[in-house]
Amino acid sequence: MDYNLYIVSWNITRKCNLRCQHCYLPAQNGTRTDPFQELETEEALHLIDQIALVNPEVMLILSGGEPILRKDIFELAEYASGKGMMVVLGSNGLLINDRVALQLRQSGVSGLSISLDSIDPKIHDGIRSLEGAWEAAIKAVRICRSNGLAVQINTTVTQKNYDEISGLIEYCQTLGAKVFSPFFLICTGRGEELTDITPKHYEEILSLIVEWQGRYDGMMIRTRCAPTFRRILYQIDPTSTLLKMDTGRCLAGLHYCRITPEGNVTPCPYMPLPAGNVKRDSFKDIWTESEQFVLLRNPLLKGKCKLCEFRLLCGGCRARAFASYQDDMEEDPWCAYAPKKEEAIKPDFFKPDFIAMGKPLWTEEAEERLKKVPFFVRSMVRGAVERYAMENNCKEITSKIMVEAKGKLCRSNWT
Repeated sequence: MDYNLYIVSWNITRKCNLRCQHCYLPAQNGTRTDPFQELETEEALHLIDQIALVNPEVMLILSGGEPILRKDIFELAEYASGKGMMVVLGSNGLLINDRVALQLRQSGVSGLSISLDSIDPKIHDGIRSLEGAWEAAIKAVRICRSNGLAVQINTTVTQKNYDEISGLIEYCQTLGAKVFSPFFLICTGRGEELTDITPKHYEEILSLIVEWQGRYDGMMIRTRCAPTFRRILYQIDPTSTLLKMDTGRCLAGLHYCRITPEGNVTPCPYMPLPAGNVKRDSFKDIWTESEQFVLLRNPLLKGKCKLCEFRLLCGGCRARAFASYQDDMEEDPWCAYAPKKEEAIKPDFFKPDFIAMGKPLWTEEAEERLKKVPFFVRSMVRGAVERYAMENNCKEITSKIMVEAKGKLCRSNWT
């Protein structure tokens, strides 16, 4: 199995203009001096060079804190996009206006993910600890769209909003979002003292998300921090072609990592286990050789996750295990499933004959068509089309093959 790097989430600053109750960093409000030494501009540019050595076409998520508070944000975005990276910004929307949106697009930013935690402004503002935060987020979505920036809307699912997720999805479609992504709270950082939703509610929401796949034309729905989604998907439809994609799968340490403002590389934002620091070690060495990532690629699971027949398909949330037990190999405490201690179900991407096949070549026309796919899911679609082509003994991917794959693999209009 390959461990190609597809996504890097980089918290470029801790500075923030909000004080969200669930912040994992936690970010600092206002212009207060940061006690942690953020990477200087030259160090940041050098880090982008290092990431490009691993994969120059990686999706680079510039986040924070609030990334627009960093003065060199446009320089970093332009430099990364110039390397061939797909640059995305994670923002709360408060600082987005037409000038900023235009400058982001001119810097090569493909789109923004903007947080929206409720249809009710009071609930969102309460979670974000600032009156008017909801109105600013909605305005930012509309400004981004009018300036040619695609938008993903993120919602952190908590006890305060879990019962309005379906309404949020419908509302986000009316806003023109390309992707709606519910993030499931992991009690770490500032959110350590928060009470999470129950495993029962977690299961119910994931089941609904399975049912909602492909329902909303023009907007994809995908989960984050919820690998249990794959187990539920299999139970509802074991033949689902979504299981051949990375939909719902935890990519931490496999195809994804996070970089902190001070340069620590961790498997994900919710698992504060440094695999190395880019000021001391090369990013490539950290990604390929660090003990932390090697362990995640060959996990020695414990508890019921070790016994579960879905351990290869799902594997549980390692961050949630660490938050609960200080051991990332422990069982996922938010999974309500009782294992039957059967032989592990192997997903299609583990088939040896499939792995042994060489990847087909993409025609120039097909590559151009792929560029029209929403950037949030482009790497996932590329992998899915390549799998479809290999399964059908196609040595070359053309536009025709992409159309065939689209019809077979999903109902959403990703081209």
